[in-house]
Amino acid sequence: MEKKSDSYDLTHLFRHSYGKVLAVLIKRFGPAHLEDIEDAIQEALIKAMRIWPYQDIPVQPFAWLLKVAHNQLIDQLRKKQKTVLSGEIFENNLVNDLINDPTLENTIDDDQLKMIFTCCHPSLSEESQIILTLKLIAGFSNGEVANALLKKEDTVAKAFTRAKRKLQDENIRFDHAFEIGLRSRLNIVLRIIYLIFTEGYKPYEGNSSIKKDLCYEAIRLALLLDNNKFCQTASTKALIALMCFHTARFEARQGPGGELIDLEHQDRSIWNQELINIGIRYLNAATDKSDYPLDYILQAFISYYHCSAERFVDTDWKSILRLYDIHLTKQYSPVIALNRIVAFSKVHGIAPAYQLLLAYEQNDDAPKQMLFHAIKGELLSKLGRNHEAAEAFQKAVVLGENAPEINHLKHKISSLIYRDRNHS
Repeated sequence: MEKKSDSYDLTHLFRHSYGKVLAVLIKRFGPAHLEDIEDAIQEALIKAMRIWPYQDIPVQPFAWLLKVAHNQLIDQLRKKQKTVLSGEIFENNLVNDLINDPTLENTIDDDQLKMIFTCCHPSLSEESQIILTLKLIAGFSNGEVANALLKKEDTVAKAFTRAKRKLQDENIRFDHAFEIGLRSRLNIVLRIIYLIFTEGYKPYEGNSSIKKDLCYEAIRLALLLDNNKFCQTASTKALIALMCFHTARFEARQGPGGELIDLEHQDRSIWNQELINIGIRYLNAATDKSDYPLDYILQAFISYYHCSAERFVDTDWKSILRLYDIHLTKQYSPVIALNRIVAFSKVHGIAPAYQLLLAYEQNDDAPKQMLFHAIKGELLSKLGRNHEAAEAFQKAVVLGENAPEINHLKHKISSLIYRDRNHS
């Protein structure tokens, strides 16, 4: 039988629907039944994977998944009969009424927003809050969470089990004083949303240089926050701007064979100008709300300067370097420090930048960072030290886990070898 939908369509739908279905069922059945709810959703997804590729995807895929998961959950709870459940819990008409409700989308958005903030309950550690949200709302694998938090997979799995048990045992909900808790937990929620986006923009593994479904889901969640009057902060708007600027370059970031194309060599004519304009609008709104250089505002401005340059050579590197300097005075980050060295090389030259990199190399973690070795390779190649550059790129290859990035680095190594042969 011929397939009618590709794997990307299904992946996007499942990513988009998982957290929504879970939020609706958690609201109805309570966190005490979290594991049963997860199992029911998994069964619904498996059933969809068996049926949808060979049939037309339902007109309302979310409603289909919700109904199947709901019915599966009812069957599971009836078999267990470990708890006394009210008769209306088993009433299928309730889920049918929900699906046919014209305000369904608003109801689901509200449920999912509450679920996100429930996962970020202050009785849980910050790490537990992040792991719960990434797993339950974004549908991350243990590997994806481990990459986002720089943890081992088995550590993530154990932490998720503990956090989930606490959520279940204490039956934590977020129905009471909902608005009061929004702002107090907003920073961690924004961080989680950006982690979701980052995993999509630079996935930890696989054969794609971009997981678009994750990026779009992160933007959707951020817009959902911005629609709530208690979450319309400068940081929320700046994060939306930052993600829009990055997303605008999706089509130019990959070649026809899925190969990675770096910023310098991207075809800027196919950048999504509409998204860039949306990003500018949100960035302006963010700066109107805050004169203080918040992290997301700084990052959004850096991305804006990249997006506003008609050609790579037109990039305002001086402004970008100044923004990195401000960022580092506020909060140190290895990624920011390394990216600053790149900007520094554009303003002050390769040799001085390489000296900065050598100073950075004194950090114990530097040899473990793929970005460090990749930047070292770039600087050495520009200094004409091709053999050392190839060695640096090879170290980056060893640390890489994403196929397009690894292939991109291997191509650089091949180019250096070819250059050496032609000059020998």
